[in-house]
Amino acid sequence: METSLIVALAKQIAADTEVLDGYLSTSLVPLDGTITMEELGAKTSLDMVNLARILRHAMTNNVFQEPSPGVIAHTATSRLLAEDENLRAWLGFHLEEIFPASAHVLEALIKHPEATSLTRTGFKFAHGTVDKEPMMAQAMASLSNGEGYEVSHFVANYDLSDIDAKQGTLVDVGGSHGFACVEIGKKWKNIKFVVQDLQRTIDTAPKPLHAEEQVAERIELVAHDFFTEQVAKDADVFYFRWIFHNYSDPYAIKILRSLIPALKPGAKIVINDHCLRQPGSENPWDEKIMRSMDLVMLCLLNAHERTEPQFEALFRAADPRFKFKGVTRAAGCRMSIIEAVWEPESAI
Repeated sequence: METSLIVALAKQIAADTEVLDGYLSTSLVPLDGTITMEELGAKTSLDMVNLARILRHAMTNNVFQEPSPGVIAHTATSRLLAEDENLRAWLGFHLEEIFPASAHVLEALIKHPEATSLTRTGFKFAHGTVDKEPMMAQAMASLSNGEGYEVSHFVANYDLSDIDAKQGTLVDVGGSHGFACVEIGKKWKNIKFVVQDLQRTIDTAPKPLHAEEQVAERIELVAHDFFTEQVAKDADVFYFRWIFHNYSDPYAIKILRSLIPALKPGAKIVINDHCLRQPGSENPWDEKIMRSMDLVMLCLLNAHERTEPQFEALFRAADPRFKFKGVTRAAGCRMSIIEAVWEPESAI
């Protein structure tokens, strides 16, 4: 099937699901049984004519089925929507955030062509601030764990043996509830971890963070805003996963500069994010996904995915004492590892 047809199909499924979820949940249909159209109608304010027409259009996209006239049952697709919370969040993210925001990108670019402000985005024109949309965090979390984005790629391909040998410290900046550090800590048994995020995120972290005490006891959660001066002094690694692509250069530079008072010579700054390659040099499907994400970042945050030269320029603009070490990417992974080292004795 051509990509354009897949996209069209996805949009139709999304449109059907948006209307249906506005009036009834996919969970109202029994997972292993049936329900009549009339019974469904009694559970919603949608009139029977429109309920039937929307359901039957959804069925053309394999969302629900009608095994006998007026009787509704799940398909594999609708069942997945009913059972998978992350999928529903992802779908809602596109329907309620990305689609409306994309319709206002041109307006935002015309009025604010510099396209760097977090509050002058297509999303801002469509909705208001991102901070008021909690579904975004859940949807982005589901995205970050999808195929090609597993943290296992970082664990398997970034060598922390020197840090482990000296029982050093890795700071996961903006690390949510520390899921990345849990996976890293399973492999590297001696590294200590500091996970930093906003207070409201830290307050909702599970306790314990992980069932394995040997892993959980090495992870400390600390409330911290990464736009302010870094509080974890003299750590060996400052790790940023899915952070920099959320911010335009002025904000990204501020994040890097906020690290400087805490950095010791040789400290590593490790970014785990997309790194765009030359057009046409990527697997076509991967390139489409990553460049689509680039435009999503424009719609939502006036941010962007970066190329290797852009990452190098970002470190240089923040401070020439950040020495850029390059970009690596493991087979099967869409996320790259971008690294710089703090060398304070370097000529400025």
